[in-house]
Amino acid sequence: MRLYDEIFKDVEGMSTARYTVVPNGGGYFEGVKAVGDFSPQSVVVYFPNSSVIAEGENLRIKKYYDGDLQIAGRIFCVRSELHGSENVPKKGGK
Repeated sequence: MRLYDEIFKDVEGMSTARYTVVPNGGGYFEGVKAVGDFSPQSVVVYFPNSSVIAEGENLRIKKYYDGDLQIAGRIFCVRSELHGSENVPKKGGK
């Protein structure tokens, strides 16, 4: 996406979290390395050097394929945390 390229041009070489939240429509996350704990109220999404916690109601994983994740439900809040890649859980578990 051209907009993402423009926004992230200053962090060249850095893996960054890319996501879009749609009011009352869930969210779309790119570059996902793993999904951590999830419930109808929160989903933990891991990227190479960060993680985000999406909080809301009726959250569910709609699609997760090849680093792309779609969450359905109402997302009220997204919190981000930086960390090293060693904190990303292995695929299929924590």
